[in-house]
Amino acid sequence: MRISTIQWAAGMALVLGAAGAVATSASRVAASERPVSYAADQAARGEAKYLSECEECHGDDLKGGLNGGASLAGNAFNEKWGEGMQASALFAYLANEMPPDNAGRYSPKAYAEIMAYILMRNGYPEGAELPSDIDALDALIMQR
Repeated sequence: MRISTIQWAAGMALVLGAAGAVATSASRVAASERPVSYAADQAARGEAKYLSECEECHGDDLKGGLNGGASLAGNAFNEKWGEGMQASALFAYLANEMPPDNAGRYSPKAYAEIMAYILMRNGYPEGAELPSDIDALDALIMQR
């Protein structure tokens, strides 16, 4: 059976179109898995907020304080929020659960600054400012 030039061209167009769709899909996946980062000045603002609002429960070393807050550093932090998790999960927890007596009382920007400080203390890389928008944070993963 002999294939005509038109059939061959149509088949190649189909194959190339499928390859293009796969490449486009792969680039979307890669873009959605960018490592989380924060800006140095953002983490500095977050440190000030943390020390005034969070230290009592979580400690000055982020490993738990006088009031029994969870550790926000080291193995305990990494087991809950570590490698591969979406950054939006940590942000949503902070924004919806902290502080326990008045959850959600800070602005999204303030929660992003506190999160930036926590990331800094856990060795995450400095870079682009951490977004305060949950949808933008969905595109970032916890990766050092």
